[in-house]
Amino acid sequence: MKKIIIFILIFLTIILIGAGILFCYQKGSQSSEINNLPTIQPDVSPTAIKKEKEISKLSFPIAEFEERITKKTFGIYITPQNSPVRPERFSGYHTGVDVEYENTMEEVPIYAIYDCEVILKRWVSGYGGTIILKCDIVNQEFYILYGHLSEESFIKKNTVKKGERIAILGKGKTRETDFERKHLHFAIMKNNLDLRGYVQNNKELENWYDPIDFYKNFK
Repeated sequence: MKKIIIFILIFLTIILIGAGILFCYQKGSQSSEINNLPTIQPDVSPTAIKKEKEISKLSFPIAEFEERITKKTFGIYITPQNSPVRPERFSGYHTGVDVEYENTMEEVPIYAIYDCEVILKRWVSGYGGTIILKCDIVNQEFYILYGHLSEESFIKKNTVKKGERIAILGKGKTRETDFERKHLHFAIMKNNLDLRGYVQNNKELENWYDPIDFYKNFK
């Protein structure tokens, strides 16, 4: 009887040892398979990475930029009859966006959207006080137009940094805004400097970017 018990104990011991060896082998095999799985890298080109890094540095030209574009959007066709602004002096396709501050009494700062060169700062018919920046963003040249500004507030330097204050909005119905309401006309030109706030056909409009899309695509 004692021999039978010893035999059973030895048999069970052998089974347990074998099971342990098998378990360790399977675990090691699975670990090896996991470690040997190929690493999946995101398919991002160096150009795309550079673009993302550069554009992420853009600043908005004015506070509440998108929220206050309530009357004239980019590309809207304006006539004295259909304009949301009365009386209306202009007609054609709008080359920028108007950021409305008509009911704001305090000073409204205007900012450089990027590190740029100031190539124009003077009074312009239709805009009043005007600043134009020339910016190189991701090796592409843009002209940025800010209209309806106070000339007295113009930045004195000819180069500006992103987010730097460059002016304040002009007072509505004065020479500062060329007697328009208090608002910022903001436009982005692709290649050629063009001061027009309106053009007469869609083909001409191709020289400008929609500022809203510009920020959405580049941020």
